[in-house]
Amino acid sequence: MMKLNILRLISMLFLLTGPAAQASSEIETLIDMLHQNGTISDAQYARLQAELGERKIKNNQQVISLDKQRLQAKKSSDVEVSVKGAVSVKTPDGAFTTKIGARVMADATAYKNDNNTMGDGTKIRRARMSLQGKMYHDWAYKFEYDFATGEIKGIADAFVEYQGLDAMSVRVGNMKDPFSLQFQMNANYNLFMERSLTNGLNTGRHIGAMVFTNRKNWTASAGLFGEAVQTVGKEKDEGWGLGSRVTYAPINSKGSLLHLAVSANYRDAGEVAILRFKQQPESNVSGINIVDTGNIAKVDFHSKYGLEVAMVSGPLSVQSEYVTASVSRYSAPSLAFNSWYIQTGYLLTGESRQYRQGKFGKITPNSSVGNGGIGAWELGLRYSTINLNDQNIMGGAAKSLTLGVNWFATSTIRFSANYINVLQVNGGPLESVHPDIIQLRSQWAF
Repeated sequence: MMKLNILRLISMLFLLTGPAAQASSEIETLIDMLHQNGTISDAQYARLQAELGERKIKNNQQVISLDKQRLQAKKSSDVEVSVKGAVSVKTPDGAFTTKIGARVMADATAYKNDNNTMGDGTKIRRARMSLQGKMYHDWAYKFEYDFATGEIKGIADAFVEYQGLDAMSVRVGNMKDPFSLQFQMNANYNLFMERSLTNGLNTGRHIGAMVFTNRKNWTASAGLFGEAVQTVGKEKDEGWGLGSRVTYAPINSKGSLLHLAVSANYRDAGEVAILRFKQQPESNVSGINIVDTGNIAKVDFHSKYGLEVAMVSGPLSVQSEYVTASVSRYSAPSLAFNSWYIQTGYLLTGESRQYRQGKFGKITPNSSVGNGGIGAWELGLRYSTINLNDQNIMGGAAKSLTLGVNWFATSTIRFSANYINVLQVNGGPLESVHPDIIQLRSQWAF
């Protein structure tokens, strides 16, 4: 009877002990002692040893299962956070990512020889915050909002993008039309504080859908677009447009580049049938347009074509574009406008302008201020011209020369100074006004 009770006790211990190696070891020691002093027989000892072995296997399986569950729980809850360059968060497998970005540009400008048409002053040129990243590996998104005052305040980019196709990506939402090198570039990275006079024939952002592909030496994009997100709804049908851009870089290596591109844009004016081209004198503080067609009525459609060429050789960069626009009108002669610019920059500290996906990117100093360096220093020179005079439309023709210096203290902090000399203005709202402009900017962006 005593042996039977001992066997029952050992069986209960088997049931009560969990998946712990120490408990199994203590039971095994107890069984050995009972066998040695003759309390249990050889047959009983063998049976208990077999049961103990089975119990060990089950315990090991339970431990492995619990470890897997803990590891899976840890993987599903862990995220990687980085504050280098921007605040970014991602899951370990990279399926979900989010990056928070921001940029602020603060300008101060003085106008001379402007016949009191432009007021000196200061301005927050851009104050934007953005959120962009990926979802489920193949989906990308971006939302950017501008808090600064001016015509472009409000929603800038707002789109989703499918990247799961090998040959191309598809983007839907509010985005830049595929047109012009200087417009495709982020304003943070332009050589000068403002884009050239050619920006007066730019296409802007519109709501639509675009397909594109980016390769090392070439890119191609095409899209169908409605109106801009800021367009206020009216009783008349809005316009629509088509846009495309193709770039090719036969030379594309670190510090050496030759970039060639063509772009085309077509827009139907819709029932509104009104179009306007205008441009400030490469300075934005006063808000005064140096050329302006005013509202062109009875517009059926208009088209634009652009040619681009750019090169990089070490610290030297050269960039040029030519844009032409034609306007078809009801019961009135067609119009033709054009603009072009050429610019060059030289990085005194030896860096090179970075190029990716058909456009230039940020300047990263070889040695940043704060890490024992002096940052990157760059000089720039630009000549640009625009002609908005044709038929009965006298929007003005202007030419300007711009000198610039940039100091990139770090990859995220930049200070700029520009001198603009408006060489000639024929026609338009400021005919024969040739202002000299000095402007300064502090910029931080991440």
